[in-house]
Amino acid sequence: MDRYLSAGHLDLSAFQPIIQEGVEARRERESGRTMDQRIPGASPLSRFVLLALLLLPLAPAPVLGSSVDLPAIVLQAPPDPDGHPSQWLNRAVGLFDQGALANETRHGRPVTKWPGAIGIAVRGDAGSEWLARVQQIADDLADLTGQQITVEDNPLWAGDIDVYVTNRASYWPFFVEPVSGVKDQPFTCVALPSTVNGEIRGSKIHINAGVVPPDGVSACLLEEIFQSMGFFGETPGHPETVLDDDIGYRELGSMDRLLLRTLYDPRLSAGMPRDRALPLVRQILRENLSDPRR
Repeated sequence: MDRYLSAGHLDLSAFQPIIQEGVEARRERESGRTMDQRIPGASPLSRFVLLALLLLPLAPAPVLGSSVDLPAIVLQAPPDPDGHPSQWLNRAVGLFDQGALANETRHGRPVTKWPGAIGIAVRGDAGSEWLARVQQIADDLADLTGQQITVEDNPLWAGDIDVYVTNRASYWPFFVEPVSGVKDQPFTCVALPSTVNGEIRGSKIHINAGVVPPDGVSACLLEEIFQSMGFFGETPGHPETVLDDDIGYRELGSMDRLLLRTLYDPRLSAGMPRDRALPLVRQILRENLSDPRR
C-alpha cells in the first residue's frame, strides 16, 4: 500500500522510516533529544514532502500522484487456498510476510498494528450512503482482532481512520496532485496511513464514488480499511486474499481472517522486527489453523 498505483490507493508505508524520522525530529525539538538513527538515501526534499504529509492537519502539502486503475472484477469473497487447511501453513506464513512485514515495494517492516481502540469517522457528501457498509466492515474487524472499533457518522472531528466519500466526479483531495500536473483523469481512491515505532496513529481514506461504481466503492472500503489495520504490503497473484489488487472483494476470505487474527495476537508486539516476528508468526498461524473458528 505504498505507492499511488495498484487498485487505487496511496499509502506511505514504503516511506515509514522517513516519516518516523520526521516524527522523531518533532520530538527532538520538543525534548532536546538527539535522534538515534538517520535514514540513508533520503533526500532533504523527500523528507520534507513526506513529513508534510504526515502532518497534514498542521501543514497541508501536495502529493504527486496519478489516477489509478480499479480492480478488473469484484467478487463476493476470496477463494480458499487449495488443499486442506492443515496444508495452508507455509502459504499463510508467506502471505503474512508479504502483507504485514513488507510494503508494496517489498521493503521489510516491523510488526505494525493499532495499540488500542479505533474510531472510524465516515464523512463527505456521500458518507451517509456508505455508513452501514463501513459499520459492517468495522464489526467484522473488531470480532477478528479483539480491538474496540466504533463508527461515527459525519462527526466534527477526524477519526483515527478517517473515511471521506464523495459523489463529486471532479473531486481531487487537496493533498494529491497528478504526476502530469493536469487533472484530466478522475481521482478514484487513496489511503494515507501513518505509523510511529510500529504503532498505527492514523489513516486517511478518500474515495470518489462519483466515478467508482458501487461494487468498486464497496471493495475499496473493505481493502483500504483492512490494510489500514496493518497490512501495508500486497500479494499479487494470490487471489485468496484482499491484498491482491487485481480483484476486488465484498467480504474477507478465510485467509484474510487468519492473517488478521494472527497480527493482533498479543505475542506479536508493535515494532517487533521481522526476523523476531516470523518464528512467532509461524507458531501462531499453526495454532489458528487448528482452531475451528479460523
